[in-house]
Amino acid sequence: MFENHQLDTLPKHHIIDFKPLADKALLYTQLSWLLFYVPVMAVLAGVCVFNDDFSNFAQTPLLIGLPIILLISLAYNVISVRLRGVAVRTHDIAYQKGVIWQQVTILPLSRIQHTEIHRGPLELRLGLASLRLYSAGGMSADLNISGLSHDDCKDIRQFIQKYTEDRQATESEDLVIEKVIDTGNEQSNG
Repeated sequence: MFENHQLDTLPKHHIIDFKPLADKALLYTQLSWLLFYVPVMAVLAGVCVFNDDFSNFAQTPLLIGLPIILLISLAYNVISVRLRGVAVRTHDIAYQKGVIWQQVTILPLSRIQHTEIHRGPLELRLGLASLRLYSAGGMSADLNISGLSHDDCKDIRQFIQKYTEDRQATESEDLVIEKVIDTGNEQSNG
């Protein structure tokens, strides 16, 4: 019979030892931001060259503001990448991220239905990859971990696949045992 008792004390949360991202994760993040900011700055510079009214109005704020925003973004990225980490444990995978709003996502391995390794051109060049984990019933990735080395992604993926195979084998054995028990009960009753 199903019972649902109220807990008087909560179980203690275990301290998770997060492994930092790959060494080149910071370089990847900085280059990604620069690939966004450089074209924006080039377009604004082009507008200033061809539009004198805009140039007179916005030249000083652009010359001061954009480099400051760029430096703040690059400094933020340094802190952000250093605070990210991943932990693969016996029955789950945990990912920590965030500077101001910190977030820890824990995904049980038994819920993972699909894994995907993604490598863009910049990641490919730096030897990095992103691991995307999909759980049952989800259309989008439940956990997206970028900044891992390609080898780490392959190792984690292989660990998850082995966990899933072992779990399915155990469930199949349990079903066979249940059928044998049910068959034995029917023969003793009949």
